Amino acid sequence: MTSSASVEHDTATVWTTAAGAPERLVWGGRRFVVVTKPIPWVDRTAWWESSPRVPVGGASQLLEQAMWQVQAKALDTGELLIVDLAVTEGQHWPITAVFD
Repeated sequence: MTSSASVEHDTATVWTTAAGAPERLVWGGRRFVVVTKPIPWVDRTAWWESSPRVPVGGASQLLEQAMWQVQAKALDTGELLIVDLAVTEGQHWPITAVFD
């Protein structure tokens, strides 16, 4: 990994396996396929920046964000990137970091 860039406001359209692991994505108009086993992890959120009120039993969603780190290959150029994806409902997942 030679460099990284924060891309917190960028999103990818993600397709997953039946188990929920990313297997391919479209980002910036480019198609990527996941080429190694995705790594699940949990990130801490900036809870102080969100709503001060949380429904009973909702604290874990306030404090933690499910994430996947994937090594993805661009189908157009063969470029390999490591991408951190924040899991959300639906197919549009925020990209929090990219390493090349």
